[in-house]
Amino acid sequence: MTIPTRRFWGCFPLLLATLILTAPCQAGVDWEVSNTLKTPTAPLDVAASLDGKWTFVLAEGGKLLIYTDKGTLEDTIGVDPTMDHIASSGLQAANIPDKIHLTSSKNKTVQTISLDFSVQINIQGAPFLGQENAPVVIVAFSDFECPYCGTVGALFDEVLAKHPKEVKIVFKQFPLTMHKMAQSAALASLAAHRQGKFWQYHDLLFENQKSLSEEKYKELAKKIGLDLDRFNKDYKAPVNLQTLERDMADAQLAGVRGTPTIFVNGRRLKERNIKDLQQMISQELGKRTKGGASR
Repeated sequence: MTIPTRRFWGCFPLLLATLILTAPCQAGVDWEVSNTLKTPTAPLDVAASLDGKWTFVLAEGGKLLIYTDKGTLEDTIGVDPTMDHIASSGLQAANIPDKIHLTSSKNKTVQTISLDFSVQINIQGAPFLGQENAPVVIVAFSDFECPYCGTVGALFDEVLAKHPKEVKIVFKQFPLTMHKMAQSAALASLAAHRQGKFWQYHDLLFENQKSLSEEKYKELAKKIGLDLDRFNKDYKAPVNLQTLERDMADAQLAGVRGTPTIFVNGRRLKERNIKDLQQMISQELGKRTKGGASR
């Protein structure tokens, strides 16, 4: 018996429709409330940073509330009370500053607020100058072959002379791949650090940054009286490599892309000059005075 082809295929859509209608539905969205913010006044609008670290709430009474991703109120900024909409832009990890854009429907205005968030930087075990428990910590990510890195020492000398008890200078390694001898110089400086003479060796490396070599590292070590056997052993020891890798990882977390990159209590110094550096130091000391205690 021959089954008419036309009749068989004509029935297929009906059969398919029956299977689709009777099959269990798999579509849907799993969801849960991950956080609830209790604002002091009624919220008008909300925005979030691109990296998800911050939530910005525009509230009644001219208040801009800044919350962490954990739901903690980090700060409150007073704004024009007529503002009724908010948007955000920027990505600190890409060196694009975070900005808040506020809109007032009533006044037909748009206002932009630039934000400067501090970052946490691990400085445990890193070489430093100044008082260990100083309230203002300046962290410099540096490269011994970078011509600009050798010039910031004068800035640090000046602020340390002015604030001997309030400022601490911390050195973090960030050798750039474009500099052939930068990584080996970093390891050599860490070997000197293990003998308590990092800063003496640091100065000599910058003075000789155009002639860095394996032999030069040993020459400089001998010049400042290092134990050469120990220096040679520590130079490329696993612990030194681990320290360098840790500094590089810390740099990435802080959004460092070039050298020198300087932070003052976790806030990035935008212009490498004494005026801006001193201003940031004064701001941090002012916070300490206002709060009644060091950070």
